[in-house]
Amino acid sequence: MWLLVLNSKAGKGKATNLCRSLEVLLKNNNLPYEIISKSNPEDTSTELRLKISEGRFERVVAIGGDGLVNLCLQEVAERDIALAVIPAGTGNDFARAVGSHKKSVAEIFNAVLSHEPSAIDLGLITGDFGKRWFVQVLSTGFDALVNKLANRISWPRGQIKYTLATIFTLARFKPSEYEITIDDKQFKQDFMLLSVANGETYGGGMRICPNASNSDGIFDILLVHPVSKIVLLTIFPKVFAGKHIPHPRIEIIKGRKVQLSANASAFADGEFVSTLPIKIENIPNALKTWQI
Repeated sequence: MWLLVLNSKAGKGKATNLCRSLEVLLKNNNLPYEIISKSNPEDTSTELRLKISEGRFERVVAIGGDGLVNLCLQEVAERDIALAVIPAGTGNDFARAVGSHKKSVAEIFNAVLSHEPSAIDLGLITGDFGKRWFVQVLSTGFDALVNKLANRISWPRGQIKYTLATIFTLARFKPSEYEITIDDKQFKQDFMLLSVANGETYGGGMRICPNASNSDGIFDILLVHPVSKIVLLTIFPKVFAGKHIPHPRIEIIKGRKVQLSANASAFADGEFVSTLPIKIENIPNALKTWQI
């Protein structure tokens, strides 16, 4: 049975129209389904948890953006339930990762109907708040502050929004001292930006770790050592094309387990997680989904 999870506010009504298109396809194929459409994330999460506990659903379709995908992850991770996404948000980075960000509703529906899902890795965050999953990127430092500001900007949308948030954040930003453990390696150092990547992109296609893979059981951890604000401003736009990596003040380390402590906050899949400290672990094959 199919469970459609709709963020009716996504895309200024676009998500609702996409959901209607999917309903037509389901009805035409005599496939049973139910819809969750609540006015806020808290009620959506509560209803989704209840529905999942009933054990009647094999497919969950998130119709919205990365925030809705992240919400669904919390309930379907490590279960025999597969998650698909029909993108209708601002970033749509998970949709990019699985190839559905430029596909029609019919193309996504046919792929889900005719192919078995495959398993990908997830990141599991642990802290004072409990546990939380993410599928793309966890960030802290400069880019987390950019993300926080971008979430408050309603217009413009897409990459321009993140560019404006970058400029505004830069004016008052200072690096933070981090205590970091990556597997068995421990160090204490100042960084401008730190990202733990399970997937390549965040922020609407910014290729923060262009070689990251969600099927290799390991994170790409990007560290940006202190640079001047002018240099940071020249580096950051290159992230969209993944051309920032060769810079001498940028370092990438591979690791399966990460511990972070600093006077900073963490965001994952574009959503606020908590203040540090936190622990992050790569959990292989934790999510069933479709590569479309």
